[in-house]
Amino acid sequence: MLRKSTSEISIKPKMSPQMRAALIAVAAIVLCAALFLTYQAGVNAGHAQVEQDRATISRLNNSITQLTEQLDTSEQNLIIAQRHQQIQAEAYDQINDAYASSERKNSYLGSRLDFYRSIISPEDGSSGPGIQALEATRSATGVSFDVTLVQAIKHKEQVRGAIEVRLSDASGRTEVWPKSGPRSVNYQYFEQISGAIEVAEVSDNAKLNVKLILQNGDMLERSFALADVLAKN
Repeated sequence: MLRKSTSEISIKPKMSPQMRAALIAVAAIVLCAALFLTYQAGVNAGHAQVEQDRATISRLNNSITQLTEQLDTSEQNLIIAQRHQQIQAEAYDQINDAYASSERKNSYLGSRLDFYRSIISPEDGSSGPGIQALEATRSATGVSFDVTLVQAIKHKEQVRGAIEVRLSDASGRTEVWPKSGPRSVNYQYFEQISGAIEVAEVSDNAKLNVKLILQNGDMLERSFALADVLAKN
């Protein structure tokens, strides 16, 4: 049996239980300190992140407030712009209506001026009573008309007499207004006579014949094609 030499034998020092307990306690304290520091660092980091989040939320709230104010301002500006546009549109319509009314008035005055000129100084130079014009409209019950009688150049005496209007067509059918007999007239410069002839049907070739019977026995007569008169309306 071989034995080791004394030079190869190592002596291991023994650790007392008190030392071992002290080392364990120190290690525990170090570990707890490390854990506390780690926890504290996490808490500090969390607080820093919370502050950053609060700052971000504050900036976002400020941005939302500014955007809301800008939106309110934009809506108010839009309402004002729409109101201005509405006012401009109303003003434009009023100007258009005024212009159209002015045009109608000018046209009317021009026609009346031509009418009075035809009485004072007719183009054909004729004087005395005359059948100036006839206007007519067609309805379901017949034909309504306005006859204008004038006295050109000579206006010193009254024109007295009676008027009769006949509606006739190619078939020979005739309707007379007024049915009770000629209507009396009495004027110096001009007079407009209105009437209506009731008839179920009116042919396209119908005519309106106006007859002015003067008090002195003279008679004036003028015929108007109904189609031509209706086309002017």
